[in-house]
Amino acid sequence: MKNKTLKFIRIFLLVLIIIGIILICTQKIWVPKLVNYILSKEVTVQIIPQSNSTTQPVVTLQDGRQCYTYSHDATKDAPYAVSEFIDMNIKGSVVTGTKHGTQGGPDMTNGYTGTIDGILDHNAITDIFSYTIEGSHNKEQEMYRASQTGIEKLRYPLIEQKGILVPDTTKPFTVLSYARVGCVPSN
Repeated sequence: MKNKTLKFIRIFLLVLIIIGIILICTQKIWVPKLVNYILSKEVTVQIIPQSNSTTQPVVTLQDGRQCYTYSHDATKDAPYAVSEFIDMNIKGSVVTGTKHGTQGGPDMTNGYTGTIDGILDHNAITDIFSYTIEGSHNKEQEMYRASQTGIEKLRYPLIEQKGILVPDTTKPFTVLSYARVGCVPSN
């Protein structure tokens, strides 16, 4: 009886070790998918700041017109200066709008303009940005989420799928912070 119990424990531990090795070897496949699933199910919690707290509440994306701006100067690692302006309208779960931008760097300076058509789900936006840059028409899938001061773009490396650039969610992403600004008729 004691030998059977020890044998069962050894087999059980061997199975756990094999499962662990398989999980380690395949982590590049399942970890990004698990993270994306968790982020897609994430519920945005409003933080109510106390009088001595400096924490700001997360912006809730609501129906209506909203405008955001983003810019960064050229650096050694990112040699292109970029400036963008998003003018969007949210109606229920439907997001539409425009995005205009400029970029300038060592070998180019240009502007781009296009339309945004997307879906709002749990304070996150997934859209298709259809734009024209230097006479060329392109489409790119974009992912944004609400932040404390506006929205954040989750910028993944892009891959082409069926004539559209889509985020490669198996790779790490950088966060671009867009500040909420007032929308004026000239925007």
